[in-house]
Formats: sequence, C-alpha cells, structure tokens
Amino acid sequence: MPETSGRPRVLLTDDGLLEDFWAFLRQRLEDRLSPFCDLQYIDVRSSSLEDVDWAGIDAVALFGGELTEDMIRRATRLAVVGSETDNLGIASIEELWKRGIPFVEGTPGWGPSVAECGLALILSALRRVPLWHQRVIDGFRPWEYPYVQFCDDDRFVNGTVGGKTVGILGAGEIGGRLSQYCAAMGARVRVHDPFRTAERFAAIGAEPVSLAELMESDILVIATPDTPSVTNLVSREHVKTLRPGALVVTLTRSTAIDVTALRERVLADELAWAADVYDVEPLPPGDPVIGRDNVVHLPHIAGRTKDANHAVADLIADDFLRVFDGRPPLHVMTPERLLVRTGEPGTTVITEWNN
Repeated sequence: MPETSGRPRVLLTDDGLLEDFWAFLRQRLEDRLSPFCDLQYIDVRSSSLEDVDWAGIDAVALFGGELTEDMIRRATRLAVVGSETDNLGIASIEELWKRGIPFVEGTPGWGPSVAECGLALILSALRRVPLWHQRVIDGFRPWEYPYVQFCDDDRFVNGTVGGKTVGILGAGEIGGRLSQYCAAMGARVRVHDPFRTAERFAAIGAEPVSLAELMESDILVIATPDTPSVTNLVSREHVKTLRPGALVVTLTRSTAIDVTALRERVLADELAWAADVYDVEPLPPGDPVIGRDNVVHLPHIAGRTKDANHAVADLIADDFLRVFDGRPPLHVMTPERLLVRTGEPGTTVITEWNN
C-alpha cells in the first residue's frame, strides 16, 4: 500500500480472534490510533501476510497469523509489535529482540476485570450467594434460618473477608490487584511469588511467604497464568495440608494446582471451591462438583468484559504512541519476564509492570 500521509502505518492482523473473543477491541484500537496513524487491517483467513508491503509498516498489532523472521527483515521501519498472548509471547519474539524492536504485551489490560471477578467469587462463596439466590427463585418460604441472624455454612470458611487470611499464588497484575482489594477489606494477605521484589509485595499490601506457608490460609487463590513455571506447583501433598473448611479459588488457570486432589477434598465436604476455570472445560454434564453447596461456578468469564477489551486496546495503543513519540513503551515483554514464565533456572527477580 503506497505511503501518502507521512504518518506511522499500523498493521492490524486478525484470524477471527477479534470477532470471536475480543469483540470490542478492534474498534477501540482503531478509534485510539486513527487520529495519529494510518491503519491497515488484514484478515489472515482470506489474505496472506506474505503479500503485505512490509517496507511501509511501522507497527503491528498481531491478533492473527505468524510474524516470520523474513517479514521482520523486510519491515525496515518496524518500531514496535503488540498483542495479547496470555503466556509466552509470540514465536518470533527473539528475532524482535535481536533487532531491538519491543514487543508490547497487552495481557495486563484484562487484569482488573479478572481480579474483580475473583473478589466476587470469594464474596459469593463466603456468603453462599448462589445458593440463596436459587432458593429464593425456587420459592423459599418462610425466610427462616437454622440460627437467628446466621445463614452461612459453618463447616466452611464464611462471613466477611475482613479478619481472614487470604493466600494468593502469584503477585502479577491479577494477583496483585486482588491482594490490594482483600487488604483494603481487612484481610491478612499472604502471597507466594519467588520472582517479585520486596517493593512489589509492599505495594500490594501483602506478606511474602513460602508455598508451604501459603497453604495455611483460610482462602487460597490461584492467580497465575498457564505457564511451565507454575504447572502443578500446588501439589497433591499441598492440597492435603489445607485446613478443613478452607476456600480454594481457581481464577486464572487451573494448571497450577492438582485439581484431582482438590476435587477429592471438595466432594468429601472438606474444602469449598469457587471456580472460573477448571481442569476440564466446559464441565461435562453430570460432573459431580456441579450443584454442590460448597462449590460456586462461573463458566470462564472473568476476563470477558467490554472493559477488558477496551483496556487491552488502550494499553497497546498507548505504548504504540509512546514509541512513535520517541519514548520507551511501558508494557514490554523482556527476556527476563519470559524466563519467569518458562521457569528457566537462574531467573532473576523482576518488578511488576510500570502501571
């Protein structure tokens, strides 16, 4: 496509992801960038990235297709690439690093939506909100309870967040926000994340603890991505040590905890479970955890909000505009961050995103 305006040209690629999953992201990104940039959209299901005039591209918002080494070589003006990857970046990230081209990671944009949903799961489980909601719908009358002014299940942790010990696995964008929410409500917050600094823990109002100490919590929240460094980190033995009646919240991905062991204790009425994510999705009909009083269910919707769409688009747009203005982007995937996610030995402690 010939260059006519002298403005930066941004290529937005799509393989159906923007329609099927991020329905509001494209329009938001175009609204943010169009006053300053020329935009080129390509659906890789019907067009090939190989045919793009890469010499005229200054930035790529990659939501479909593979950015190859040859494309990067041909894109002599390429200054920045952005996407939402959820875990390990893109295949060509090392080639970008070799050429000094930053990769902007949009994943933190949906952190607030997921963290707030995590708080909702905690509150719903503590007060048995879904159960009482369903009983009212089913015609619960008269409104009487086993004990005066008491309507919770005393076999499990219940009541207020304040006064509870909340343990969070992961001090990233989601776990960090949830830590702040729970601390503000009066909880004692303890977090396990060996890759974070003391300054990070202080900023989110949390006490850094070992994995074994984290199992002593009233409420345990799994707030880590699906990456090799955390797979089955909370083992069967760890699950066995959770105090009777504790609440486990699986918020981001379930791979960090032995869900088989968790299920066994939930089905034995030894633990409560509040879940947005599971070991098998969707839950099969007749799954024994469905319909239990000690389980709260959501169908993997924590990050599926219009606000999350806009936040991811804004994060990428802001960093693209910073790069075009000669300033460094704020949300860059670095080799150090990637090592944390892959669990490579010798990884150094890192700080959190600068937002």
